[in-house]
Amino acid sequence: MGSAAMREIPKRSRCTVLNLSIGYLGLQITFGIESSSLSRVYQGFGASVDDLAMLWLAGPVAGLIVQPLIGPLSDRTWTRFGRRRPFMLVSGLIAIMALIQLAYAPNLVTAIAMVWLLEVAMNALNAPYRALVGDTLPVSQQGEGFAMQTVFIGLGAFLGAFAPKLLNVAGVSNMAGAGSAALSIQIAFLAAALCLAVSIGWTMFAVREYSRSDYARFGVVITDARTIASRAPERLRALLPTLWAYRRFAAIQCFAWAGLYLLWVYATPVVASHAFGATSPFDRRFADGADWVGVMFGTYNGIAGLFAFVLPQLFSRFGVRLTHTVALVAGALGLAGIALMQSHWALLGCAVLIGVAYSSILSAPFVMASRIARMGAAGSSIGIMNVFIVVPQLVMGLSMGFIMSRFFLGTPSIALFLASAFSLIAAMICITGKREN
Repeated sequence: MGSAAMREIPKRSRCTVLNLSIGYLGLQITFGIESSSLSRVYQGFGASVDDLAMLWLAGPVAGLIVQPLIGPLSDRTWTRFGRRRPFMLVSGLIAIMALIQLAYAPNLVTAIAMVWLLEVAMNALNAPYRALVGDTLPVSQQGEGFAMQTVFIGLGAFLGAFAPKLLNVAGVSNMAGAGSAALSIQIAFLAAALCLAVSIGWTMFAVREYSRSDYARFGVVITDARTIASRAPERLRALLPTLWAYRRFAAIQCFAWAGLYLLWVYATPVVASHAFGATSPFDRRFADGADWVGVMFGTYNGIAGLFAFVLPQLFSRFGVRLTHTVALVAGALGLAGIALMQSHWALLGCAVLIGVAYSSILSAPFVMASRIARMGAAGSSIGIMNVFIVVPQLVMGLSMGFIMSRFFLGTPSIALFLASAFSLIAAMICITGKREN
């Protein structure tokens, strides 16, 4: 929100806290469908395994560019409709249009263009949704607000990843046709567009944004975002010396997220060919394998959400450093297991292990970094950690196609062994950290 001093914002009802978060359900249903289905869509349009890592770059590139732009821009936008609503409305409409066009994409070029448009719109939606919590809830309720968003993030990703398999069980064809995605995937994208429209509309109409006069009445002083931006170079110079303390956590994040990126890109071709025996993207076994990847992705997202309730107790009893190390090792076993296992149920076991790791990856490094911040570094520097989520994905996207074609002859299972190695490296860096973490 950019307030220099927050005296008092009235407490909001539980219903308002819920309404603030419902939009994330549509966002994450979209993400769940996209993450579990994108590789099969690209391969169905003729993309080779060597091209997949590059084709997945839309997400990390959009995250690196769009969110840092939209956040400050919406901070300084005051309209009769609110600060965040205009961005939510425009971004939501673009995302819905992209999903509909993606469902009926006639070729690979169109599919790629719609995915890029979708990723830009979804990242533009994410920043205002996060900001709404700070805008409308007092400090005492913000933890509850962000926790409620996390619940909807997990639930949405779970439902989205399962959607193609559920549609196929209901009798909808999961076979890709000539020049079109499978009918189950088309319906899943259209359903995501509908869920996105409903959830965004719900939050926009159910949550009242405060105006300048409201903040003045509450005694809240709003700092102009332009003033903050003008001080950015000075603040950055003051911040740089403290960032050295974050080098260990940055390395942990880089290796962990590089492994996750490889999982998202290569799980479909690995599972379809190795566990289901598919020989081409137009083989029914490929469609069944791709659907099972959705089940696996839904499982690991569900486990991650459940395990998040246990993590605070584990952090308290065993320490963040040791807990995160064990979680990363579990993830490494799960990633390697996907490349090795042929039993469909064993693959779900691997997804459970990955879910444990994913839950810890989303929280433990930030907990450890925040302790460094309390020892003297600026608390805001923790935001820099987000860069080390995006950068490894960019590196993987730009390099894996060359690595796969040059050294591994397009064998996708190698990518998951590499992802497992990355997770183990992250675990080794973590376990050598200071014991107070």
